Parts: sequence; C-alpha cells; structure tokens
Amino acid sequence: MSDGQKAVKNKKPVHKRIWFWILIAIVIGVVASSASKDNGTKISDADNTNSSSQEKTDFKIGDTIAFDDKKVIVQSAERNWNSGNQFIKPDSGKEYVKVEVSIENGSSNEVSYNTFDWKIQDSNGKITDIDASTFGVDGSLGSGDLAAGGKTSGFIVFEVPAGDTGLTLRYEPSFWSSKKLEIKL
Repeated sequence: MSDGQKAVKNKKPVHKRIWFWILIAIVIGVVASSASKDNGTKISDADNTNSSSQEKTDFKIGDTIAFDDKKVIVQSAERNWNSGNQFIKPDSGKEYVKVEVSIENGSSNEVSYNTFDWKIQDSNGKITDIDASTFGVDGSLGSGDLAAGGKTSGFIVFEVPAGDTGLTLRYEPSFWSSKKLEIKL
C-alpha cells in the first residue's frame, strides 16, 4: 500500500475531529448570546435594589443602569472639551465631547471593562469610536478587570460634529453579543 493510500485510510470523518466540535460550541454560544434581549434596566434612584427596577430603554445622564452584572452610570458629558494640549485639537467643524462614566461589578466573578466598549452616534446615525489622540490623557477610563464589587470610573472623549444635539452614547461590551445600552447625551 502506498503512503497516499495509508493517509486516506487513516483519515477520520469530520464529526470525529476535535476542531469540528469546538466550532459547533462557538456557533451555539454566539447564537445563544445574540438571542438575549437584555438592553439594561434602570435602577430606581430611591432604592438601588433590583426589586424596584423597571424596564427602560431610553437612558440619560445620571441614570444607574443594571446591565450584564454591572451597574453603569454616565456621570456627565462636557461639550467643547479642551484638552489643554496644543496638539490635541478636533478637526475643523468638529468638537470634542468628554463623557465621564462609572462601572461597578455587581457579580461574584471578575468582569472586564474597556474604553473601546464605548461608541458615539451622531444625529445622522454615524457611529464612531473614541478619539485615538485622547486615549492616554490623564483620567481616561482605560481598560482592566474589576473584582466582585469593584468599581472604576474615568472619561472617554469623542470627536463629533460641532453643535450636534442628537448624540447617543453606546455601550457594547461584548463582541459576541448584540446587547447594548444607548444613553442620550
């Protein structure tokens, strides 16, 4: 028997290969997580327990939002933010919006947070990431992990059309899920 005939004879069927089952598990995970429709719950200002929570889809600055075992708060949004650095300036016809956010881990496990989980949508529907030139400015949110009960806060900066009054901050913490929060600025 030649080497080519031995290779064909010893070849396993696809369903008996490990990579096949890993691929199946990934597909099932993606489908299951995208099927979930959790878009956040506003926690009552008077009582921060889930028993007093109400389903809400339109969030605003100052709302405490329960989302994916986290509490997310957009503390403030500063229009026409000036970095104080002559080299960090918005393009012509644009302005910087500096948004301060807080994240608290409400689970018993570690959770990750990342500046790049945040995007902004302008009134024309254009969705953009944070401004790259401001990523390392002191006080920025950055990225990392939070232990159970851990908290962090920081700011993120976006370049938007000057004077745009229809801005929506978007929080999309998972590549594998379509779940997101939208907060009107």
